[in-house]
Amino acid sequence: MRVGFRHPTMETWEYTCNQSPSEAFQTVRHFVRTKVQELKGGVALNGEGIDLDFIDIGGVARIRFAKSKDGSHVTVTVPDALRDKTFAVLSGLVSKRKLTPFERPELEIIERKAFMKAIDVLKSHLAKPDFTKHVDVLPVALAHAEQCVYEHDGKLDKALTHLAGFAAKRAGKNIPLYRLAALAKDSALGKLYRPEVSDTVVRYHGNRYRFEYNGKPTLFAEHITMGGGYPNVCMSIHFIWDEALGKIVIGYFGEHLPTSHDK
Repeated sequence: MRVGFRHPTMETWEYTCNQSPSEAFQTVRHFVRTKVQELKGGVALNGEGIDLDFIDIGGVARIRFAKSKDGSHVTVTVPDALRDKTFAVLSGLVSKRKLTPFERPELEIIERKAFMKAIDVLKSHLAKPDFTKHVDVLPVALAHAEQCVYEHDGKLDKALTHLAGFAAKRAGKNIPLYRLAALAKDSALGKLYRPEVSDTVVRYHGNRYRFEYNGKPTLFAEHITMGGGYPNVCMSIHFIWDEALGKIVIGYFGEHLPTSHDK
C-alpha cells in the first residue's frame, strides 16, 4: 500500500465539432502533432482518441470523440499539472474554429438570467472592506474590466473572494515562490492559480503582461485563469504581491492574454 498517494485533480473540457468523429480525430491529430512538439510534448494515438503528455510533467491529457447530432462531441480530461500546456493546444483549435466550446443550453439560460458583468462583480468586491484591505486594483485593470465579456459571474465572485483570502494569508509572512501554489490551494484557488508565466511568454509577449507600478513597468506574472476558449467563457486576472503594503495588486482583469502558442 502506498502511503500519502493522491490522485491528480482532473478537469473536463467539452467542445463541439461539425465533423464526424473520425474526421474530427484527423483534424485534431494533424494540428496537435506540431503544436505539442513545440511545447516539448508527445502525442499518442489509440483506439479511443488522442493522448497528450509533456516532458518532465506528470499525467496525460486525454482527448476523446463521440458522435453527436451535428457532428462530434469532443471531451478533454486534463490533470491540473497539464492545464496550461493543454490549454495552449486547444485554444489554437478554437481560434481556428476547428472546435467550439460546448455549453449546455439549459445551463446557459440559467446563467444568462442572473448575468452580472465582470466589471460589476469587481466593483461589488471593491465596496467590501474585507476585500480592499487585502487587494488593490490599478486603474488600467479597471479599464480592462470594463471591456471584459466573461459571463460566469458566480465563478468570478467566488474567485475574487478566494483571492482576498489568499492575500490575507500572505500578509507579513514573505512567503517564497515555491510555497505559493500550496497556499493558493489552501485558499481554494488551487486549480485556478499560477505563480508565474513561462519564459517563452515573457520573451514573445512580455509587453502585454507589464503594467506601470510605482513609476516603472512591472511584470504581473501571478495569475488566476477561469475557463478555456472564447472570451465569454474564459478570463484571467494578473497580479503582483506588494510586500510593503501586504496586498495583492491587480494589474490586469479580462480576456486571457497571449500564450506561448501565439507567436
